[in-house]
Amino acid sequence: MTDHPSSGGHTCNDCACQQQCLLGRLDPQTRAGWRGHLTERHFRKGEMLQRQGESIHSVQVVKIGTLLVQRRGDDGVEHPVGMAGCCEALGAPALLQQPADLSYVAVTPGRVCQLDLAPLLGAGRQFQGEFLLELAREQLNANARLADWGRIARIRGVVGQLAGALLQLAELQRSTLVRLPSHTVLAALLATTRESVARALALLAQEQGVLRRDRWHCEIQRAPLLALTRGGRRSAANLYQARAAARTTPAAQAPVHAAL
Repeated sequence: MTDHPSSGGHTCNDCACQQQCLLGRLDPQTRAGWRGHLTERHFRKGEMLQRQGESIHSVQVVKIGTLLVQRRGDDGVEHPVGMAGCCEALGAPALLQQPADLSYVAVTPGRVCQLDLAPLLGAGRQFQGEFLLELAREQLNANARLADWGRIARIRGVVGQLAGALLQLAELQRSTLVRLPSHTVLAALLATTRESVARALALLAQEQGVLRRDRWHCEIQRAPLLALTRGGRRSAANLYQARAAARTTPAAQAPVHAAL
């Protein structure tokens, strides 16, 4: 990770994420005692912020950016199990002297606030208790989000699964204007192909579930996407049949190509 400490003038009180961030919610006196050990760092797309099995020496809270969450299986390969974003806390196993249980890879550039664990472990019980309570709340939320990603796998068809993934991304990014990860990342997450992801995005646009703003951003429409995750509107199979029928007329090809 690229080490770019934030300037001394920036504090949790200046951060737009304060109320959602476990560090920002701590008592000001607690934060003041850790100020010299709290650093804002930039990360690049593709960087590994945490690797499963490795020792952890700090807690990192995502300020901006989206991460792919991975878990190594019995085959020794790390498989995507979900995504993480704003205010996600990484490093909780270290407080129990355990190695990292998950890997986190950046799929967009971003920033994290990193707190060295040494001052926390050396702090009084009052400070420890406050921090651990907030961290426990974040872990409960993180577990619920991973369960939501797991539920997407039970949705029938790539179109419905992608609709569910976009709804989750909107929650992570706290905006209906979603920055899309690459088709490769979405394909790995949904256990499909990049071509299927591209077709599904085009079909979601046809169903007015998404409005493409540019190559990397789309405005999601919650109601149509929810309907598709529940099997409502036209089914995924019918959507693909409609797309195949549209290929028979040249006039119908242009708008679908533009949506990719």
